[in-house]
Parts: sequence; C-alpha cells; structure tokens
Amino acid sequence: MKNLILAVLCFFISISAFAGSEKLIGTWKSNKETTLNYLKTHTKLTPEQLAKVGGALGKMTITFDANNMTLKSGDWKFSSSYKFISETQNVIVIESEEPGNKKISQTKFEFEGDGFWTPDDKIPNYKERFDKVIQK
Repeated sequence: MKNLILAVLCFFISISAFAGSEKLIGTWKSNKETTLNYLKTHTKLTPEQLAKVGGALGKMTITFDANNMTLKSGDWKFSSSYKFISETQNVIVIESEEPGNKKISQTKFEFEGDGFWTPDDKIPNYKERFDKVIQK
C-alpha cells in the first residue's frame, strides 16, 4: 500500500511538472507595439528612453522545449537549461542561466491570452509582451 501511495504521488508530481512545460513549449516573439503601449502608460520612461527601448523590442524570440530555452535576436543566440520553481494558473517561474554572466536567476512569465508578459525589475513597472508564434 505504501508503494502504491508513493507511485501515485510521483505520478501527480510528474504530471504537474509536465503541465508547466507544456504551457511554455513553443516559440514566443517579442511584441513591440503592445509592449510600448504598456510602457507609455505604466512607467515613467521619457519619450527618448521609450524610443531607445523600442529599438530593441520586437526582435527577440524565446523557444522552449522540454529541457532548454533558447533566446534569439538577429545573429545573437543563447541557450540554457531551465527548471520550474513555481506555477499558478497564470504565472510560471523558472530558473536558468543569464546570458553573458551565466549566473542562475529566476524569470517570471505572466500568461494572458495567447502570450505572456515578462517583467524586468531593473525598471519599475517594466514588462515585455511575448506572443506565441503559430507554425503554419
């Protein structure tokens, strides 16, 4: 009986971990227009700062498979394994290496509609919108 309970518990843990990965699996592209509209009303960035940030938006893609995430923008590419830290109905937090310094850090994905927002704590109220890329 004890082994059966352990087996059932392991099964449910593996299903919940798989459910999180299923939600992230795929390719996501930065949405410049939606992000800039959000930043204009929710941050104190100046028009000059918004223009500078806007120059980088809309180019990055994030691709998740079951074990790795790959960030890509133009010729630049970075891959890292990741692991789930927490998950609620609309928020997933993962842990992965940061590009450049390869420090382990956590990233939050706030799901809304067909995409997610990912905040950056370096700028108060900043977050970037990514939409799912639908393969045709």
